[in-house]
Amino acid sequence: MSCDGDQHTMLSSDDVLPPPGDFQVLLLTLDSVSLSWSSPQGLTGPQTFRVTWGCDGDTSSTRVKGGHHLEISSLKPGEKYQFSMATEGEDGRQSRWVSASLSTVLPAPDQLSVDSVDTTSAAVSWSQPPGLDQTQHHYQISYHCPGTEPHITTTSSHSITLSNLQGGTQYSVTVCTVLEDGKESQLVSTTLTTILPAPDQLSVDSVDTTSAAVSWSQPPGLDQTQHRYQISYHCPGTEPHITTTSSHSITLSNLQGGTQYSVTVCTVLEDGKESQLVSTTLTTSKEVPYESTMFGVKVYYILASYQND
Repeated sequence: MSCDGDQHTMLSSDDVLPPPGDFQVLLLTLDSVSLSWSSPQGLTGPQTFRVTWGCDGDTSSTRVKGGHHLEISSLKPGEKYQFSMATEGEDGRQSRWVSASLSTVLPAPDQLSVDSVDTTSAAVSWSQPPGLDQTQHHYQISYHCPGTEPHITTTSSHSITLSNLQGGTQYSVTVCTVLEDGKESQLVSTTLTTILPAPDQLSVDSVDTTSAAVSWSQPPGLDQTQHRYQISYHCPGTEPHITTTSSHSITLSNLQGGTQYSVTVCTVLEDGKESQLVSTTLTTSKEVPYESTMFGVKVYYILASYQND
């Protein structure tokens, strides 16, 4: 709310009646005001006052008899109004005018909420603020993550999908109401954190008796985000072996032959935040003795059987 508390007068040709005293305009709600004044100096008994108000050339007027208070509603939001009043005689003569101005409040969007979030996008919505049914307006949305310039966009809708976000990142989002003349409401804000994506397409590329090669694809939304991958693998009844890499593949070594291993991989940010796990299983090859006879002598070979779950 803004109100220039000064009062000024406009002289009329018939400056006979004393003007109202102590003229004040107070904002009651987003679209209504309260006017009050005191009796003109030297006048007693019932008095009549003429009150006018308007903005942008649109003026309204009313007469108040025997009172010193008036409430005016259904004003346009975000507009500067001029309020003027004068004492009015029975013969229509008027005192000089006293006036004051006040700007109604442009309401901010209501009930800003985050409806859904995934790795690279988020859906945000809000409600239309009160008092704007007859006023042309739109909404300005700004969003950014720490250390980056804000992305700014506008819409006439009450929702928007923010796209091309970075995975596992917190974003600040602000929305304001904007009139056609560029006047903006106060901001409403919220925060959201995109989902940190897990590694994609985890696969076992090769297996032998004591090692296995595992690979995966970089998940979407991490092109500009520092990250690595944590790999954990174990066979039943043993403690997991845990290692990390910035690559998209790894060779697991010192495995036991003919043994099934569970393997999990997750994405890890620099602050330690981890994605959900993706997992697979593999079974190392086992050594199989093979008996043959050469020149009457039995020879035993060790064959590696290949098995991959």
